Amino acid sequence: MAVCHLEFGSVSLGMRTRVNVILPDYPNDPKVLLLLHGLGDDENSWLEQSRLISYSTNRQLCILMPRVDRSYYTNTMSQVNYFDYVADELLKRCCCWFGITPTRSKTFVGGISMGGYGALKLALNRPNIFSESFVLSGVTDLGKQWDNNLERNPWYSALFGSRQQFEKSNSDLHFITTHWSKNVDRPRIRQICGQADPFYSMNVEYQKIAVSNGFDAHLKTVPGGHQWNVWDSAIQTVLESIDAEIK
Repeated sequence: MAVCHLEFGSVSLGMRTRVNVILPDYPNDPKVLLLLHGLGDDENSWLEQSRLISYSTNRQLCILMPRVDRSYYTNTMSQVNYFDYVADELLKRCCCWFGITPTRSKTFVGGISMGGYGALKLALNRPNIFSESFVLSGVTDLGKQWDNNLERNPWYSALFGSRQQFEKSNSDLHFITTHWSKNVDRPRIRQICGQADPFYSMNVEYQKIAVSNGFDAHLKTVPGGHQWNVWDSAIQTVLESIDAEIK
């Protein structure tokens, strides 16, 4: 297994950025997992706070861990296009650099907290690319999060525009989930959340909404709160689930 630390100029972001990549020692048509960080974290968090490197050994899996700052994986009002970067540019460039050609059935996205929101947002907006989303302690209702934290209004407005502009946009996960086209394949949704996590109730509610709208969505409830010992265990479940998918 190889661990690569890359710095490069992103067209979507208009600046230099960084991504960490875990690769099999001898890649043989590996699956791909885009693994996203949470608020206050960066591209190094999964490597530093979990045993991801150890868990990845002997797996035919390429893991991409980009830096997205505090962006909520959106194209900001100042035209720093984080969504375009992670949804389109990053995956294409990494696959080109490493000679990987994944199909939809072998391409996955996951993340924690803000990254859980990002993982769900990417899968719902790019269902032609991602077959499955792993939402770990995710912010599954950003509208409610916004309403409950009005002190964040300047920050959220700088990202999404007004509260009204956010609604029914590609950032409004509840709207996308409840207005799905019957002609578009639905990504599978796998949520893992600690029962003491402050986002647990919104994860329960989102799973119900997703199932009632035809999604293959499951929520695994585990002990613990919004913390890395929960996510270190959760990422093992994620990797095992990816292993079990048809090659």
